[in-house]
Parts: sequence; structure tokens; C-alpha cells
Amino acid sequence: MASASSFVRPTTRPDEIHSLLTGVERYNPLKASLLEDYLARQCANPDPTNNHDLMANLALLKMYQFNPDLLDLDVVRRILAKALISPSTGDFNLCLYLLNDEVCKDASVGKLLALRDSLERAQFTGFWKEMYGGDDDEDSVVDGIAGFDNGLRRLIVGEITSTYQTIPAEAISAMVNLDAEAVARMAKENGWAVDDKGVVTLPLKGENEAKATVIKENVKFEQLTKILSAANGV
Repeated sequence: MASASSFVRPTTRPDEIHSLLTGVERYNPLKASLLEDYLARQCANPDPTNNHDLMANLALLKMYQFNPDLLDLDVVRRILAKALISPSTGDFNLCLYLLNDEVCKDASVGKLLALRDSLERAQFTGFWKEMYGGDDDEDSVVDGIAGFDNGLRRLIVGEITSTYQTIPAEAISAMVNLDAEAVARMAKENGWAVDDKGVVTLPLKGENEAKATVIKENVKFEQLTKILSAANGV
């Protein structure tokens, strides 16, 4: 599910858009172009920390739902691509819920669904192959999304640091689709130790730290006497 932070006003949201989203004209079809222009600005912003306004994009999809004649599949594709790399889990599905079956049959939307499945299964190497491994003449479903790759890498690095204590640098390279030199820079930026065999040691944190589990059972005295009596009777 999307967290409450998904609906906090981004610092980059203009007053005009904020007034629209919080006013009576939120789903006025005559205002669709304003939200489409705002989406274009989100897509042009490469900063992954403030370049996604879920509330505005959901409002635009809701307008399309109410007014199918306004629907623009390229806009839908860009909204889904933005949601795909959102640090707030569930954003993609919230957008998907507002699309009908016909829209979901579109090739670009279908490919984004396949990419979402790869991410959910942590098949990161497969994700990059799926996204960039096709026909060179084929338009990418993330065309026009500034900073998409880096936004995706931020998510993958978060998964790596939450899962592994040690991992070969070569494996990280495949996961984030970067060469060895770029991974070495990434390790330095994140404070990861790399030994002479190319093994990366990640800082311990709650998620990746192994903890012993102690199972404690409380047996009442009355239960114990029954057990002993049964044992003596065998």
C-alpha cells in the first residue's frame, strides 16, 4: 500500500495545481490539460526525491476514467513509469486500479506490468533485459522519464542493503546494470567495504542482520503433572 507520505504536497507542486486538487474542480475535464502539463514537468525533473506527485496523477487518471474520450495512452504510460520507481510501495497498483481492461491490453502498459512483476520478484537482472533487451528500433516504455534509471537503482540498492551482508560486486553490477567501475564508485559513496576478491560487505541493519530466535514455551504445573503421570503409566 502507498504510505501517507505519498499524498503529502511535494515542494515542486505549483499553487495552481494544489488549488485544483483540493477544490471542487478536481475532476473537471476542462482541467485535464493542466494536469497533463504538470505530469510533463514531473517527467522532466531528474531528482527522484521530489519528481513524483501521486495525488495529481491519480486525479488525472480519474478524469480519464470519467471521460474516456480524453484518454491519452502516452500519458498513462508515463504515469505508470513514474509510479514504478516511486519509493512508496503500492503507487503503481493504485494507478492500475483506475485503468480499464482495454487500456491494460495496450502493449506499453502490458510491458510495464511485466516490469512491475520483475521488480516485485526482485529479478533485477531480468528487469533490465526486459526493458532494454528488445529491438533497438522499439521505443522504450520509459522514454521521456528523466532520471528513471537512477531512480530504479535507488530502489534496488535499498533492497540490496536490506537483504545482504556480503555480496560479490559482480552480482551488484548485474542488479543495477552498471559496469565494475561505476559499482566501485557506488560502493564508495555508500560506505561499503570491498575486499581484494571483489566481495562487498554491507553495514548491518535491522533487515539484513541475522538474529537468533528463542522459542519459549510456558507449561503450567497442572499440565506437567499430567505429562508425568502419562509417562509413568506407559
